Amino acid sequence: MKQSLMFLALLGAIVLAGCGGNGDTTSQTTYNNGSGNQPFKPTTHLSHRSLVTNYYAGQLQVMDATQDRLTNFTFATGAQSTYMQPSPDGTLTFVNNSGGNSISSFNNNQEAVKASIFLSGFTESFVTSVNNKVGFAAVYNYNNGTFRTPGAIVRFNPTDGSLNTQIMFPKARYLAMDPLEKHLLVFNDSDNIAYWVDLNTIDSTLQVPPYYPITIAAHLSRPVAAFFSADSTKAYILNCGIECGGTDVPSVIEISVPASPASPVTGTAVTSTVVKSWPVNGARRGLMDLKANKLYVVGSTSTVSDSAGNAVQDGYFTTIDLAAGTASAPIRIGNGAKYVIRNVNGAFWVGSTHCGVQSCFTIVNAAAGTATVLPTSKGDGTGVSFTANSGEVYTIEGGEFYMYDQSGNPITSQYATDVRGQASDVLYIN
Repeated sequence: MKQSLMFLALLGAIVLAGCGGNGDTTSQTTYNNGSGNQPFKPTTHLSHRSLVTNYYAGQLQVMDATQDRLTNFTFATGAQSTYMQPSPDGTLTFVNNSGGNSISSFNNNQEAVKASIFLSGFTESFVTSVNNKVGFAAVYNYNNGTFRTPGAIVRFNPTDGSLNTQIMFPKARYLAMDPLEKHLLVFNDSDNIAYWVDLNTIDSTLQVPPYYPITIAAHLSRPVAAFFSADSTKAYILNCGIECGGTDVPSVIEISVPASPASPVTGTAVTSTVVKSWPVNGARRGLMDLKANKLYVVGSTSTVSDSAGNAVQDGYFTTIDLAAGTASAPIRIGNGAKYVIRNVNGAFWVGSTHCGVQSCFTIVNAAAGTATVLPTSKGDGTGVSFTANSGEVYTIEGGEFYMYDQSGNPITSQYATDVRGQASDVLYIN
């Protein structure tokens, strides 16, 4: 392992591979990092900590964010732990274990894995409620025990891991929950349709919440994410388009949320009005800022050749001002499949995979319309987190841990920071 240079986090869903990736694909806002004066921490006793997922070891490792050093503290999760997702209140950290078809629920205050949520299939997208009472995961290959098309929306308890009756949904891939926590928007790989799940009613035949295909006067093309307005009356759908195997250019579509039919029968069509549509140069990842009422979108439109002749995807960043109804000019950013986007004090760090000879991290100044690709290629950018106590940025690149200042200059530590194994993600939790 190379010695790392010490140089970069709602309600949301994060995705992995294919048209997914670790990022805020359906993240509603910059989420709560659990900052503040918190009790407990009975194991590490650290004032400031970052968690790092170790893919090969299937565990969380703890970084002392005050001294910038890797500690000996570890917490077992599940096979092939990848990305982390905080609960909306910042008290829990969820770890997606891609090799174990499970999610681990880590209590940040008690410093313990309190639940293992076994999904009977892999997930690329899950959401949890503000009170941590319920969660939903899109499980693409869920075995429903029949010869029907597999797939389900798995309902689970985030704190104890128990499961509820699942909503059978063919090839469910991505989902988002509205701020009122009464509905889900769901997308699959079988069609270009958005589905509306009403969590307040029960299909009397199936005995689970019904889902309805939404009739929209606009063509969806490989939808991969959705975001909601603060009042839950509007939804914003990211169409990945050509990049994800669709036939259309990428776009973002604003729709009015549909009204559920009088009779809660799964499969009944509902109608939604298209309020606005923006063609963009890529819509694979998004990050929504409800306070600023802006949606930040990154993605690709085509394949290009880098300086070494490698075929890689291009990259663009677009700001959509939802109040004004306008989209900025696209900002050209680094190459590669966009994987994660984070807001670090107004600068956006975008991580990508399969970037060729270029660094996989770009720092975007959205206001100025400029982007800076970090100078050194270190491999796939799969994790980025802002450490609030020091103002440093932690990244995971090529399975290794790195640190930067907020301008992207590398930082060197006097302590060991080498993660033995393959690091996947990093998250500052207090």
